[in-house]
Amino acid sequence: MSKLTQIAAAIVLASSASVYANSGKLVGIVEDPQSSLSGAIVHVKDHDISTVTDYRGEFSLSKLASGRYTLVVSYIGYGDVEIDVDVVDGKVLQLDPIVLNSRQMMEEVVSIGQIFRGEMAAANTQKNALSIKSVIAADGIGKLPDRNAAEAVQRIPGISIERDQGEGRFVAVRGLPAQWSSTSMNGNRLPTAEEETTSRATAFDFFPSELIEFVEVSKAITPDMEGDAIGGNVNFITKKGADAFILKTNIGIGQNELADGSNYSANVIYGDRVLDDRLGFIINATAWKRDWATDNFETRRRGKEEEYGIYRLELRDYTGTRETFGLNGSIEYDLDSGAISASALYGTLIDDETHYKHRLRFDKDRIELQHIRDELITEMSGFEFRGSHDFGIDKEFNWQIASYDNEFRYGNKPNQQDHSYFVMRFDQQVEYAGLKEAKNGKSYAYNIIDGGQDPWNGIRTYLPDNFKMDPSRSQLSWVNLYKVFVNEKDRVVFNADLAWQIDHVFALKFGVKYRDKQRQAGFSDEFYRYGESHGDAPTLDGFTLSEQPGRSDYLSELPVNYQAIFAPVAATEEAMQFWNRNKAQFELDEAESALVKNGGALGRNFTVNETHASIYGMGIYQLSDDIEIVTGLRATHTDTQVSGFTYLEDSGSLIVNNHTKDYWAILPSFHLTYRANEETNYRVALTRTFARPDFGDLTAGGTFLEQEQQLKTGNPNLNPTFSTNLDVMVEYYFERVGLLSAGVFYKDIKDPIYWSTRKDTYRGVDGISITRPENGAGAKVTGVEVAFNRDLAFISTGLENFGVMSNATFMDSQMTGLTREDDPAIPRQADELYNFTLYYDDTQFAARISINHKGSYITEHGAGKFAIEEDIYYGANTTVDFTTSYQLNEHALVYLELNNLTDEPLAYYQGSKGRPVQVEYYGMRGMVGFNYQF
Repeated sequence: MSKLTQIAAAIVLASSASVYANSGKLVGIVEDPQSSLSGAIVHVKDHDISTVTDYRGEFSLSKLASGRYTLVVSYIGYGDVEIDVDVVDGKVLQLDPIVLNSRQMMEEVVSIGQIFRGEMAAANTQKNALSIKSVIAADGIGKLPDRNAAEAVQRIPGISIERDQGEGRFVAVRGLPAQWSSTSMNGNRLPTAEEETTSRATAFDFFPSELIEFVEVSKAITPDMEGDAIGGNVNFITKKGADAFILKTNIGIGQNELADGSNYSANVIYGDRVLDDRLGFIINATAWKRDWATDNFETRRRGKEEEYGIYRLELRDYTGTRETFGLNGSIEYDLDSGAISASALYGTLIDDETHYKHRLRFDKDRIELQHIRDELITEMSGFEFRGSHDFGIDKEFNWQIASYDNEFRYGNKPNQQDHSYFVMRFDQQVEYAGLKEAKNGKSYAYNIIDGGQDPWNGIRTYLPDNFKMDPSRSQLSWVNLYKVFVNEKDRVVFNADLAWQIDHVFALKFGVKYRDKQRQAGFSDEFYRYGESHGDAPTLDGFTLSEQPGRSDYLSELPVNYQAIFAPVAATEEAMQFWNRNKAQFELDEAESALVKNGGALGRNFTVNETHASIYGMGIYQLSDDIEIVTGLRATHTDTQVSGFTYLEDSGSLIVNNHTKDYWAILPSFHLTYRANEETNYRVALTRTFARPDFGDLTAGGTFLEQEQQLKTGNPNLNPTFSTNLDVMVEYYFERVGLLSAGVFYKDIKDPIYWSTRKDTYRGVDGISITRPENGAGAKVTGVEVAFNRDLAFISTGLENFGVMSNATFMDSQMTGLTREDDPAIPRQADELYNFTLYYDDTQFAARISINHKGSYITEHGAGKFAIEEDIYYGANTTVDFTTSYQLNEHALVYLELNNLTDEPLAYYQGSKGRPVQVEYYGMRGMVGFNYQF
């Protein structure tokens, strides 16, 4: 870090010596009666000098010769405003706020509705940006029922999300894997911690959308941004110090269709300016509690030799309560030539889950009934200290020091010592009838696609008519404690940037960034059997029994009445109490368990320490009135240290592995914007970006099975994946707020990572079968992106309160160099994404109905001769949401939100839709609420 500090200091000292005595500087803010306006153009009349307001509505114009000027302020949705100013040599003039209001609006725009205002902010910021990006302002967040940070961006062109229990979790750009895009907060990529994921993708279901002021999606990266973003960057900007007194409240109540309980949400924002308006502060707190339920079925299949017969059908019934809490506090103090600020962020998701799972084991003639209880906790905290300082009238120095911590853990269930995903399983022997015999002599169920009788959504139970499980015949088999702990922290993040306005047409920007990161992962899967010395294991009828929660309408969407076979179940609280009282009567089955000491859990027990150090330089050149160029270079050095274990089966011993690897990423970029006229932009970007290997792939852990001559391990020697990106975009902005855009993009990707099995040498022995992640030869992505947003007044003036917001992205990808006959698509690369929203907005009443679609994509590549049939797909998903609101007066608003109106299922399948792997239904959820602004 000391070297980077010295570099930053040298840049400042070298460039701050001169104060221009023959020119001055103007500083100001553009706002309307409600808030500041980002993306407004401030132009010096009769001169080729202009600038754009930032996210706080602020602007500056440097190195103006002394004299009188006229500033012209332009903002789509308002008419132009002119003000006269006087510039004094060597002075910085702070202008009074430039206020736009409805009296200054264009003649044909008669009002600003709730939806219209959000579109104004987004259109202005996007139009005047230096690169290809999309923006959502706070006015646009929440106008649809999007409750967390991931859901807030799902309707932006080229953006898709992955869901968990019906709620958005991971964010992906242009359909690429989420870990190939970067999601950041206030410009910093956040650490990630999640139950089952060992990638670098950040799960954002823990962070409420109410804490967000802007979302900025960059499709083409500039040198002043971190370059580990092959797909692009999604930057969530939190609320900063208030410009004036603000007090907003929001409360809501609702229900989930499948759950018996209720939902509530509450949010409050309070801020003000004190000390002669020098000190601004804001506090934003939010809470969201919801009862949820999920109906699920999953299959487990044998391989091609058994024609993918279903040996296990799982019927999973989930109920639970999720609580999300968020807090953002920020304070900012204006200096005579700059400002300093401090902020704290906190977000947590607590998910208390009850789960009953019936596993029909066609291969073992039994039904396994699992009683499951767990409390999943994700908790993130962060602290940021920032400063912005003016040096003379042409230089600005910005710095930041930050620290973030993200942790996933299970709560204290069944107790503080055994906190885990708790499972108590009871088995009942049964006789299945009508199954099909496979080549191995076992009998399985088969879908129609594999020569059976069962459609994808109608897999039968193959049990006798009127069969129902008998608690007196269901004997305790084992207790399973599934334990996961993940902590990732960016212990120190430091960056410094110097912006230098050389003259009216050319500006330079330099900067450095440093991050010290650590990720620790712990995992075990422990199975405990009831000890034979204590007699027969208890049966289910020895517990207090009741109806299974949600049983009455379980998977009612399907033609098979699965719930008819369910007997009463024990409460999970009683199951956990039984374990706590009788732990001494259970014995750990190490052969069944996945532990560090038996080599079964090494891939998820590791420590990674990384440092990221970057330096960049970029120039912004106004080639002419119409052409703008941004170009530069970023160089990033990554130093990785990985610690793990290898288990040797023959001796039962562990070898400690420590690996180091460092590499440079050299990332040039070039952006050109041609502003053909007031309405039209043509943009071209050529960039190079990269993605670091996932933590799980880097693990030094592995298990060597000597008798089988097999080694499964991570690969700490993986190279990063690099991508050369070409983007071309044309944008047309309507005079009445709206947008028509179209673009194409191409990505040439080198060294993508995939799992490979090959023969090699290990510990001096040739011919060992080694399964581990490897760098592939390459991949290519091509795509087309279109968007159309505007009101319908162009059809008829009677439709001016109606409008549409629509976008679509179509993509194609191929990976080469894999150990299979074809070149498949990149994992998690969807072929198409689209959004369509129809809205009505008359300033008092507003309503939207929105369709969000994500096409199917491969999640896991199959391997070998039958790879195509063994690819695992995420099925296409189309959701429909609705929201409406009514403005009671200038302070108060009521609203209604409805999610998932069509009860769209989540589905995974193998090779074909007719061969399901997992299908989940969530039902519809709704909420009514009340907003009040003092």
